[in-house]
Amino acid sequence: MELRVMMDGREVGRLRKDEGRYLFTYSMDWLADGFSISPRTLPLEDRLFVGRNDRFEGIPGVFADSLPGGWGMLTAVKALRNKGIDYFSLDPLEKLAYLDNGASGSLCYEPCECDWDVLPFDDLDKLCGECMSLIEDDSGNLDDIFRRAGSTGGARPKMNLRIEGEDWIVKFRERNDPVWIGRMEYEYNRAAEACGIDVPEYRLMHSELCDGYFASKRFDRRGGRRLHMISLGGLLEVPSSMPLLDYLSFLQATRFITKSQEEMVKAFRLSCFNILAKNFDDHSANFSYLYLPERGGYVLSPAYDLTRTPNMTEHHMTCMGNPLPGRKELERLAAEMRIQKRKAAEIIDHVNDVVSDMLGEWIENR
Repeated sequence: MELRVMMDGREVGRLRKDEGRYLFTYSMDWLADGFSISPRTLPLEDRLFVGRNDRFEGIPGVFADSLPGGWGMLTAVKALRNKGIDYFSLDPLEKLAYLDNGASGSLCYEPCECDWDVLPFDDLDKLCGECMSLIEDDSGNLDDIFRRAGSTGGARPKMNLRIEGEDWIVKFRERNDPVWIGRMEYEYNRAAEACGIDVPEYRLMHSELCDGYFASKRFDRRGGRRLHMISLGGLLEVPSSMPLLDYLSFLQATRFITKSQEEMVKAFRLSCFNILAKNFDDHSANFSYLYLPERGGYVLSPAYDLTRTPNMTEHHMTCMGNPLPGRKELERLAAEMRIQKRKAAEIIDHVNDVVSDMLGEWIENR
């Protein structure tokens, strides 16, 4: 099987399977005036790239970023099962062919087995009920849920919705989630914004059944166009299920792909927030980079999935080797990355003050 990898109607390259290996080559047209879609492992060169057999089912990480994970995978499994298709029997190329237009970033794959648009805004409490039914194995409208879920990841139910003409992701509750789960993520984003961290536009959507649903505007969509995105895990070929990374890896990767000290300092500020606000779900898929055509390069994406996660007691990603780091490790991290000591102290102090002032309710009592 062979897929054409597309972006904005242009062929980026070809992805195919040959004798059990997954191979990728850039098209000659893309080599002429395109860019590397994964600078570390797929540099913009006229040669054959081979995926690692021990990661991402053998395909390069940037393509694995397109595949659904967690909630998105659950909806895919059940929707395709309803059509007599076993999702787990599909190879990665077949899975990519089932992606709809809601997939993250800008990469598309042809031939495509479906072509669904993001559906318009609907009653959120009704949609939440449909998600709960799916989790509890009451099939409901599987096609509808599948097309709304797109290729989303994470454990909590979520859907791609069109609100006021823009693409948004709305997160829902599971039946056993506390009624304040959406409000907590909303408060975390407010605090991150107050810390000077770039976050997407966000809202707390009204509900009659809980404190509200957290909604975030998609930052990989702009003016009707899709922006290329690669996760930290996709860049470093480290799946989110592998707890191999340290915040030092994150900052080093940021400096490598953006070629910018300023972007790396932004990553340090986000690191401070995650650690001081106890955002333990800091795995490799929860950090990303965007390619901005006007800059001709990558930048750190807006921060996302900023919240507390029930039942997690330590960070997924260590900081200077410690899964429960604090100020000492953040200072060491800054020194290792040659961030000026005074600048690092200002960032740490500011983030700590905001977190203590705005998130005390969630940090101390949850």
